[in-house]
Amino acid sequence: MITYRQITTADREYEAEKALRNRVLRAPLGRTLSEEDVRGEEQQIHVVAVDERGEVAGCVLIVPAADGTARIRQMAVQEDFRGKGIGAGLMAHSETIARALPARKLTMHARLSARGFYERLGYRVTSDVFMQVTIPHVAMEKTLNPEKT
Repeated sequence: MITYRQITTADREYEAEKALRNRVLRAPLGRTLSEEDVRGEEQQIHVVAVDERGEVAGCVLIVPAADGTARIRQMAVQEDFRGKGIGAGLMAHSETIARALPARKLTMHARLSARGFYERLGYRVTSDVFMQVTIPHVAMEKTLNPEKT
């Protein structure tokens, strides 16, 4: 059983979230999550997927913007939890939170390898391929509150 919840940088799950992001997103690139990477995270929205043992199985950060949008950053799911709908669950929970901000759309820089995943969730590509943290990405977005555009 997976539960999705919002946490803060003061919650005990935050350290597990950072470790997961480091392991899944940075270590395969020969990098580590830096102080610069986490600077300002206390103002961001942290969503975690937690299993019945209390283990953080996945996470995503949401960065609210003053222009009525929100940005998804650093989504990660533990390898042994992939293919079980956790990523889609994290995104659905994140979209609910973003709508309540209220944000009219969610944007992101998605790894090219994850493009299909996000397209299946209704996101569309809005840029050419570009390099970010040494790998190809595309900008993507999804309209959440069409009446607010």
